Amino acid sequence: MGNRKNTKLQTGFKWGGIHPFFYHSFLSSFTPSDLSNKTIVDIGCGKGLNGFLIRTTRDLSGSKMIGIDINENYLNFCKVHNIYDKLYKRKVPKIPIRDKSVDFLLCTEVIEHMTKKQGNELLNEVDRVTRGRALITTPNVFFQTHPGEDEDSHKSLWTSNDFRKRGYKSYGIGLRTTILPSDKLIKIKQALYYLITPISYFFPSISGLLINVKDY
Repeated sequence: MGNRKNTKLQTGFKWGGIHPFFYHSFLSSFTPSDLSNKTIVDIGCGKGLNGFLIRTTRDLSGSKMIGIDINENYLNFCKVHNIYDKLYKRKVPKIPIRDKSVDFLLCTEVIEHMTKKQGNELLNEVDRVTRGRALITTPNVFFQTHPGEDEDSHKSLWTSNDFRKRGYKSYGIGLRTTILPSDKLIKIKQALYYLITPISYFFPSISGLLINVKDY
């Protein structure tokens, strides 16, 4: 396993498995402060960045943290660095967890990689397994990414109303515009992302990223 060529991870930079770093302070504010003796599930865990931040900023005494992803390279990375207590190689929407057993469920920038039908099936599964809090993020703008790679291509756009109809509270970050490394206006857009966040936080329809929270 250790000698296997990791072509996807060595051919150049990819967003797959990680997220823009400034998002994480916002995600942390919605992560429960007391996670001791809890079951935590990270759907689409990627390279385990969310799991690592939770493990280093929360008391996880007596807790079990589970990572789920379809990408074997990412799961191997998480395994090497001991980020999660258990890992599942699964393709959602099905979640291999028993009913009402999860205290904190995290699913960051996964649902847009699914069709609307699949995404709604995933949200049904989240309702089935979660007994505490679910936190789901997704871009508030549709753009094509890696069309040749199924797991990285965007297939649907979700709005704050979509989540509110399902009992979530929706918050926003940034401005509703695409920001890509090749964009000539990237610095201007990044500045606007920071400046507009105090407004888009309360008016997520104009935001670039939706943070959706549901307490059960």
